[in-house]
Amino acid sequence: MNQISEALSQYRNRSCFMKEALYRLFTETFSMQVTMPAILKLVAVGMRNHPLDLPVQFTASACALNLTRQGLARGMPVRLLSEVICLLFKALKNFPHCQQLQKNCLLSLTNSRILVDVPFDRFDAAKFVMRWICKRENPKMQTMAVSVTSILALQLSPEQTAQLKEELFMAIKELLAIVKQKTTENLDDVTLLFTLKALWNLTDESPAACKHFMENQGLTIFIQVLETFSGSAIQSRVLGLLNNVAEVRELSSKLVTKDVVKHICALLRSETIEVSYFAAGIIAHLTSDKQPWMSCDLQRSAVLQDLYATIQNWPSSSCKMTALVTYRSFKAFFPLLGNFSQPEVQLWALWAMYHVCSKNPSKYCKMLVEEEGLQLLCDIQEHNEADPQAQQFAASILDDFRMHFMNYQKLPLC
Repeated sequence: MNQISEALSQYRNRSCFMKEALYRLFTETFSMQVTMPAILKLVAVGMRNHPLDLPVQFTASACALNLTRQGLARGMPVRLLSEVICLLFKALKNFPHCQQLQKNCLLSLTNSRILVDVPFDRFDAAKFVMRWICKRENPKMQTMAVSVTSILALQLSPEQTAQLKEELFMAIKELLAIVKQKTTENLDDVTLLFTLKALWNLTDESPAACKHFMENQGLTIFIQVLETFSGSAIQSRVLGLLNNVAEVRELSSKLVTKDVVKHICALLRSETIEVSYFAAGIIAHLTSDKQPWMSCDLQRSAVLQDLYATIQNWPSSSCKMTALVTYRSFKAFFPLLGNFSQPEVQLWALWAMYHVCSKNPSKYCKMLVEEEGLQLLCDIQEHNEADPQAQQFAASILDDFRMHFMNYQKLPLC
């Protein structure tokens, strides 16, 4: 290793020596168990100095993978990891047809430390990974691409997701094809769970992605999933995505069918709190608009009664759910909070907001201020005809809000 390190350092500008040194480094680090940031830095220098030399870039990408695999990335400086990932993406642009280089880059992105902590261009990464989803020749690599997409989707802004356009459309189409195949085979494996999570996250606050989902028979496929599998992990992911669709006004009416409402109402009574919670969210959004219910033979009032009774049976809103509930924004809740004619709908929105505010006050109390949601809570608290339980929830959220800002930061003027 000393000889290799010396060669990488002394011959950094001579590609023929760099190639040989990197090849030796690859064989030496194949089962590396020691973090070596100094060596990784020399690999980065080689990549930076020879951007158009394919053997250097390809071998360096393999070395970088060896040096950061498993837990080794945890001991690497974030800045160095960021530089290496950026150099890998430059290599991909210079050599778009080198399959092994692409594989090495994708394998590097499956590292949780890199995905979560390291700065790099998430938008470019999402485009690259989504293209891999559509490649069917290697099922294992496709599964990895799906798992990376499920994480990257939450790191993109809704505006960035919309800009993906063709990649987004093709990825959703392929993801739905995977779900359909797994459902037909009655195979609830890790690939199915990753795929459902990726679809859920891609449609989060993304009307374009929700539209692609509906246009590619996603609703029919997801009903088949609910009829085939009974596991709460699968049900939560399916219902989480349908929540995203229900939040889009021009699409929500398409969910008001006998088949969909029957399944959602059945899952509303689930003993698993997160399944019941997500089912209730769909019902709250669907029943907040009376119009779609008038043109079909469905009892909206009975569904609302079921929703109200279910919320009464839930444990405290500070309970722990297996599926982590997170929101980018409270804006989808605001129309529900202002719906005083339907306290059932208000109650679900308030329970949901109280749950996340109590779990992560630093994030969600700040969100309440930035999105001007405090006034809506005050309106509920002071409304003469508001449901007493809704007023109690609103008061509890406001109390937690005051407590958080008194303890941790200056109370904003409101």
